[in-house]
Amino acid sequence: MAHEKVNRTKFLFKIIFIIIIIITILSFSTEILFIPTSNNITTPITVLPPSFNSSEEKFLTYLPHSGFHNQHDAFINAIMLSYLTNRTLIMPPILTNYYPPWSTFHSLYNALNKSVIAKKYRKEHCYIKNDGNGENIDNFCDNNKYSKYDNFTMLNWDQLFDLSELKKHVKMVDRGYDFSLDNLISDFNVGENDTYLFIEDKRFEFEFFDNDNSTRQIHEDFEKKFLISDLIKIDKKLLHFASLFHINRIVLENQHNIEFRHLIHNTLIINNSKLLNIANGIIKKLGDKGNYIGLHIRIGDGIYIDEAEDNKILIFNELMNYLLESGLLRNSKKFFKYNLKECVSHNLPIIYLATDANDPRKNLYKFYKNIPCVFTLMDFSKDLENFGNIPSDFDEDTNLKSFYVPIVDLLVTAYGNFFIGTPKSTFSMAAVEINNLYHGKNALVALP
Repeated sequence: MAHEKVNRTKFLFKIIFIIIIIITILSFSTEILFIPTSNNITTPITVLPPSFNSSEEKFLTYLPHSGFHNQHDAFINAIMLSYLTNRTLIMPPILTNYYPPWSTFHSLYNALNKSVIAKKYRKEHCYIKNDGNGENIDNFCDNNKYSKYDNFTMLNWDQLFDLSELKKHVKMVDRGYDFSLDNLISDFNVGENDTYLFIEDKRFEFEFFDNDNSTRQIHEDFEKKFLISDLIKIDKKLLHFASLFHINRIVLENQHNIEFRHLIHNTLIINNSKLLNIANGIIKKLGDKGNYIGLHIRIGDGIYIDEAEDNKILIFNELMNYLLESGLLRNSKKFFKYNLKECVSHNLPIIYLATDANDPRKNLYKFYKNIPCVFTLMDFSKDLENFGNIPSDFDEDTNLKSFYVPIVDLLVTAYGNFFIGTPKSTFSMAAVEINNLYHGKNALVALP
């Protein structure tokens, strides 16, 4: 009997040993699926990236600020840097209806975190009407200070853009609707002292170069050169930037890297169906894509107020030259009375003017006085009613329509046969890229 027990025990140990071996082999074969692979570009591409629990995965993130097009440019730079450093990009959300301006690292973090906290607190705790007096005077219920946060909301990038092609080359994950550094470190299992904060003391301090031996001069907006090769050497799990905005932030000379930048600009396209349907409806009324001229005149804020008159003259002259050279100038008085349908049916050159002017006919009088068939988004108010209510995932009570309408304006003006924009405007730069793609070119014809 004792002999039989010993044999049974040995048999059980053998079975357990075999099971352990099988599990080990299966685990090893699973890990093989996550080995980074590469193709014809220099930076390794992770096809099936590791999970957040992997000790080897490294992350890159940054802080958003300013208007949508500035955030868009920073997002593009973040994708490029993630690709160059072979890190997973933690995407902060798009800020809309309220956004802080640029600030230094910790100040910007505080402003972003305050936006989220104030928004939530006011919604959950404050009276509908509160003049700032009474028991809530010391908290976020002071309307004089904090009502600006009431319409603040956020959305993720893939709610607006098609990221599918870029995700084949760079792993991207959403940060979530939160701007706590402690929560970020916890959510992505970043160990203690395993974060590198890339802090700049000035707005445009460092310009990044992918060529260690580059002879190119630093752009006039920047003060110092920082090598991508030195970024790659940073061994911390989380590489955290503040602002990444500026079209000249990254200088590329490596051809493979230049090609990937083309890929970013060529494939990061708007794919929100509601936006596209409304924009396409307006475009068809204008005679369809390529059958009108698109303009963008920004005069309503910042430096554009001071430069408004110069920019209006510049754009008007360029438009008139184009019409004259193309034999499209029509100045018969009767044409100025035509509505859109009459302009289209008489095959007149149609001008679509995207602008932030409150009263285009008054503020841009010269265009209406000298050129017939000029239209703005205000002429398509019925089309915009099709938006209905568009809730935000962050706050279902906040309508995203006011955020989407300017993007419709962008899409419509960009799909003209010819486009003229406002110098230095990120809106105009985005329209140029869309127009280039429509004409079968690279979005960036001349790379910075």
